[in-house]
Amino acid sequence: MNISGNLLMEKENENMHWYVMRTLGRFCETGVKQKLDDCGIRYYQAMKPVVKTLKGKKFISNEPIIPNLLFVYGSKESIMPHTAVGNNFQFVYNRCSGKQADCLIVPVKAMEDFIRVAESNGHTKIFMPEEIHLTKGQRIKMIGGVLDGVEGYFVKQKGCRRRTLVVVLEGLFGISAEVEPEMIELIN
Repeated sequence: MNISGNLLMEKENENMHWYVMRTLGRFCETGVKQKLDDCGIRYYQAMKPVVKTLKGKKFISNEPIIPNLLFVYGSKESIMPHTAVGNNFQFVYNRCSGKQADCLIVPVKAMEDFIRVAESNGHTKIFMPEEIHLTKGQRIKMIGGVLDGVEGYFVKQKGCRRRTLVVVLEGLFGISAEVEPEMIELIN
């Protein structure tokens, strides 16, 4: 590929972000996901297994950890047509920025780490912003195992012997997973 091709790829990647999106109706998530799949737009929604009972029989159902919230990867221009009136799908805006058109964007590395922790099948837990108090937490990087390369905060929970890694999506929430102390590298 020539130099102008490389510059075009870099410019395209600059426009590609993980946008925080929400669905507006209680049952429209499935339709929105189908439309995104049909258009080849990448998205992520953290799911958790839930045991349910129907007519006396137990089964496991996957449900969203946070209903009506999707992370969509693409350029704003490629996502905008799906947010038209009546689609029940819209960007989440950063109200603290003071700018009306400032969409909430998650950095690529933070989103990749979040996905890896959510998919690790460990004992994960979601923390809302008001629950996250990381002033005492040490920044760490995982070495080896399923979470190799994931960065987050080291947290010792009261009354728990296990160590916890918390990956925070600034302004949204955090997700935690139990980790082994020998797989932790401190970051200064």
